[in-house]
Amino acid sequence: MTPSRSSLPSPMLATACADPPRGPEWAYEMKWDGYRAIVGIRNGRLRIESRRGNDVTAKYPELAPLAEAVPVDDVVLDGELVVLNDDGRPSFHAIQQHQRAASYMIFDVLRLDGRDVTALPWRDRRALLERLALSGPTWQTPPVVEGDADVALETATRLGLEGIVAKRIDAPYRPGKRTTAWQKVKLTNRQELVVGGWLPGERRLSGTVGSLLVGYYDAPGGSLHYAGRVGSGLDDALRDALKEQLVVRDTSPFVDTPRRLPGPVWVEPDVVVEVKFTEWTADGVLRQPVFLGLRTDKDPRDVVREL
Repeated sequence: MTPSRSSLPSPMLATACADPPRGPEWAYEMKWDGYRAIVGIRNGRLRIESRRGNDVTAKYPELAPLAEAVPVDDVVLDGELVVLNDDGRPSFHAIQQHQRAASYMIFDVLRLDGRDVTALPWRDRRALLERLALSGPTWQTPPVVEGDADVALETATRLGLEGIVAKRIDAPYRPGKRTTAWQKVKLTNRQELVVGGWLPGERRLSGTVGSLLVGYYDAPGGSLHYAGRVGSGLDDALRDALKEQLVVRDTSPFVDTPRRLPGPVWVEPDVVVEVKFTEWTADGVLRQPVFLGLRTDKDPRDVVREL
């Protein structure tokens, strides 16, 4: 039968850091620019769940052959769904559009032959994963770099990837937990943010969304803080779609709403976006933010400032 929702654990999460930890007790993986996914396979049937636990199997039929490629009857894998652009690099825009087949970058195994292996240290789980020898047309097990953060950073930079993830080789897998046993380093400043309102556009954009008013929580489920406005990177179709999607409310959802915003439309903080930016200003506002995409895989209440 198809694995049930309750049988698939929530993914373990990494803590953001500016510089990777170093030493022989760390291994380094590439950070893929896509959607996190837990894949469960049992008796030839496959199920794909998003980071939020939603069943997205039907969205990725290209992964169906993986069920037959796995050499065991019962396995749960952790990895990232990516779509490559014309340069052969993972593209967040491409995975959102999903006009090409997605590939599953597998980096962990959580259950094997019906046995929960999350309590094993990373080095042992990695050995189990490599024995599965999972490599196919739409899935692969990317190599890791052990003990040398600089080599990992150089590799990510050369390949044009988002960054790296450092993992303690003695750490167990903790489903649903964000820990310092996994630490992520991004090569460019990127941040997930919650939309709390929008400003109407001017001239050609009159009557639709000009820019989004975004923020982050001081702690998961805590207070929502204003982080600025982002309009660059939004296309016309998305501006119109967001105007319809965002649920209007009477008051600002931010605890520190700035003054003199020109005609803000406040909305329920239900939508998550990802932006890139040059830096945080001294007063906690994004400098030169550019919209990258919607993050439907992220729970708004979990969005906090990373660095």
